Order: sequence, then structure tokens, then C-alpha cells
Amino acid sequence: MSATTGLHRSILALTLLPLFAQAAPTTVNVVGFSGVFADNYQKLVIAPFEAQHPDIKINYQQSKNSAESLALLTLQRNDPHVDVALLDISVAIRANTQDLFAPLDNDAVKNLSAQPDWAVISGQRSVAFSQDNLAILYNTDRVKQPPTSWNDLTDTKYKGRIAAPLADTRGVTLLPILTRLKGGDYKQDIEPGFTVLKAIAPNVATWDPAPDCYAVVQSGEVDLAICWNGRAQYLHDKQGGKIGIALPREGSIGQINTISLVKGSKQASAAQQFIDYALSAEAQRTFAEQSFYGPVNTQVTLSAPAAARIYGSKEAQQAQWALDWPWVAERYAPWIQKIRRDVIALH
Repeated sequence: MSATTGLHRSILALTLLPLFAQAAPTTVNVVGFSGVFADNYQKLVIAPFEAQHPDIKINYQQSKNSAESLALLTLQRNDPHVDVALLDISVAIRANTQDLFAPLDNDAVKNLSAQPDWAVISGQRSVAFSQDNLAILYNTDRVKQPPTSWNDLTDTKYKGRIAAPLADTRGVTLLPILTRLKGGDYKQDIEPGFTVLKAIAPNVATWDPAPDCYAVVQSGEVDLAICWNGRAQYLHDKQGGKIGIALPREGSIGQINTISLVKGSKQASAAQQFIDYALSAEAQRTFAEQSFYGPVNTQVTLSAPAAARIYGSKEAQQAQWALDWPWVAERYAPWIQKIRRDVIALH
């Protein structure tokens, strides 16, 4: 090989060196909710973040539910492979009692300042980023006069025509609503809620709809289902309006979804950049307007049509209320056990 040829190859190698020396994107592993939520979150939150931060790649891992995510985090606690976790608030509180999450840095997550006080829990180790209301879904072909009250679930015309997957957060959310219907206070006595739930039970066709509560309403297997609003609103638009959504006049309770930094994350800096974006007004407004989950960031103002689909009528919006989730978290498991034993097992 001539000296000239060797020189040319050396120059070529030096020219290409920066291309090969470029660092690969940092990967942040996120575990969170599955199905339609995952699809929308990927499209409306993760994709815009990655466009703004080409040096960071978000790997989203779907989980069946928050309990499954908690089990994964517990298993990995000494060598975490997950960096960010999206969980129901009650499960996030339990995770924090196990010291699984790290406090967020105010300088790294500047959007913490735009969150209301109630949204920042467990010493800044978990932060609410969206809310989803419990609602009554109905099949629009079979139900021509949609329910307007939670009491309508006791109507005998729905005998054997309701799907009620209540052995989870939906049941824990419904019990205080039903207790309030009877004039009670869920913190004083939850039994009034169980009284109404037992009156609903004869109308229940299934306590465990398969594949889920949305599909059995859409197919007409049941007339009504007790389920979450956000996903139902999205499916209403995508599946030809077969699923109707009733947000009762007495109002509903928002199930709160949280975001947390896993303690011991190997990508804590990049993970907090993502958390900061997820808490931003930009991300929360887009997610709310297009997937119908209530925003938490105080700087978000919703359009009137989006607000109506998230919270219901003006009457329902005024009646909207919140649970003391730290208090409820301590009673979550006993309430579920009682639902299984005293209601589901007997009907």
C-alpha cells in the first residue's frame, strides 16, 4: 500500500470517527398502565418529549395494573431496571411506605411548582399527573334513556344486565360515592355504601367482565358497566359510538394517577427530565383534550367540550369531589376483601 493511499484512509477514518463516537441515546424505562392509555400516552406525551430530547429514549413497559407494577418494583428494589413508575395513587402511597421511590429535585423538575399541594405526596416522591372519573357506561343501542344517577344502578330493569368489576380501585372509589348517596360519611362509616352495593348486586351479570368492561358494553353483552370515563370516551369516538358514558348528576370521584422516580434509578437525571415534561401544562393539556383524563397542573385550562366529557354536566362538575387517598390507602385491602366476601361471593 502506498503512503498516499494510507494517508487517504487515515483521513477517511478521522472523518468518520465523530459518527461512530456519538453517544447512544439514554434509555429511560417507564412502567405504566396498559391498553388505550398506553397507546395515547406514547403518542401524546412520550413522542413529543422524545422529539424535544433526541438524546433520551423512553421505553414504555405496559403493566396489567398498579399492583402488578408494585410487585415488579419490589422484586427489583436492590437492582432496579425501571426508572419511572405510573401508579394509582393508593398503590403509590403503599410503594412509598416500602421506600421504593426517590424524592424529586425541584431544580430538575421545575413543573412541581405548578402542581397543587394535594398532588405532591410522600415528600415529593410521587406526584399526581392525571385524574380519571368513575362513570356508568351504557350500550347506546340497548339503552335509550341513559342513567342520570348512581341510584339507577339499583333499578330492577337492569337485572342481570350490569358488569361491575369492583374488586379493585373501582370498588374502593364507588363505596364512598354510594355512602354519600345515603347521607353518610365514608370516613365515619362505610356500611351505607355496602347497603347500596348489595341492592345493586342482583343486577350484576358479571363481576369480572372479559376481556374488560368496555368490550362487554360495546358488544351488547351487558347494558351497563361501572368503569372509567377516560378510556370509554376515547373508545366511544373510535368504535362508532356504541359505548355511551353517563356521568351522574351527584358527581363522581377522580381516580388519581401518579408518576414517581424509582429509588436507585441508574438514569435519574434523564428520568427527571421526562417527569418534568409529563407534569408540564403542555403535556397535560394535550393528554386531557385528546384522551379525556383530567389534568392536574394548575396552569391548564380546558376547552368547554373537553371539560364536559371529562367531568360531565355543570351540575356534575360542581358536585365533583375527592377522597382522602392517604386515609383510604390504609383501608384499601380490607374494603376489597369485604366486597369479595360480603357482596361478590353471595351473588
